Amino acid sequence: MEITEEQIEGLINSLNDEDYDVRRYVENVLIKLDDQSIGPLINALNHQNPEIQIEAARILGKMGNKQALNPLIQALKDGNPDFRREVALAIDKIVDKNP
Repeated sequence: MEITEEQIEGLINSLNDEDYDVRRYVENVLIKLDDQSIGPLINALNHQNPEIQIEAARILGKMGNKQALNPLIQALKDGNPDFRREVALAIDKIVDKNP
């Protein structure tokens, strides 16, 4: 399935939807898009909305792509403890998937 970067950005912006089911559906789509969504998800680690940052980190952890490792390590410097916790969990998942 080919999808434009603009469409992926729209999906990422939906990661803070008030409906839990919408957020999980968007998460599943982004995971299935894999290589197409990895770059935009890494960029979302710097999103202005902390909820989107947290969701992006969580999804990157589930994807397990080593490309996200260095950006996640850099994100550990963020001032939001909830975001840093999710980033640390994502790093742990990526390291576990790529021994």
